[in-house]
Amino acid sequence: MLIHPATPGHAEAIARIYSQGIEERVATFQTRPPHPAEIAAEISAGRLAMVAEAGGRVVGWASVGPYDEAHEYYAGVGEATLYVDRQARRGGTGKALMDALAGEAERRGYHKLVGKIFTSNEASIAMVRACGWREVGVHRRHGRLDGEWKDVLVVERLLGVVG
Repeated sequence: MLIHPATPGHAEAIARIYSQGIEERVATFQTRPPHPAEIAAEISAGRLAMVAEAGGRVVGWASVGPYDEAHEYYAGVGEATLYVDRQARRGGTGKALMDALAGEAERRGYHKLVGKIFTSNEASIAMVRACGWREVGVHRRHGRLDGEWKDVLVVERLLGVVG
């Protein structure tokens, strides 16, 4: 498996994998599949995104987005997102991607990553635990998906030396 920064040319594969997560209803509140052009534009604008490839095919992706752009005191905190192709799950792709993403985020000046995981998503919770993330707490009824309230587990990973 090869993990490297995403380019706009990976946008279709990223959209395909993200659409799987949307369809499965276990990882995101998003209900509209992304258009590859939207993803390509974010990558072109400098968004931190990584892809995992196996056999010349993208099998996973991860990115860091802003935690809160409205408040400059949150500079250096990013929100991590990660999805693995359903055919490549449970083989270490997620952990490898998350570790690579954290390393690249630190190189780019982030000091902390946060994430929100549906409390019903046991596989993702196990993966972040294996990657050394800390469970902060649960936001109850954080959002609705298909008319049902979903709780999310808030997790964080401190990067490098925080002073």
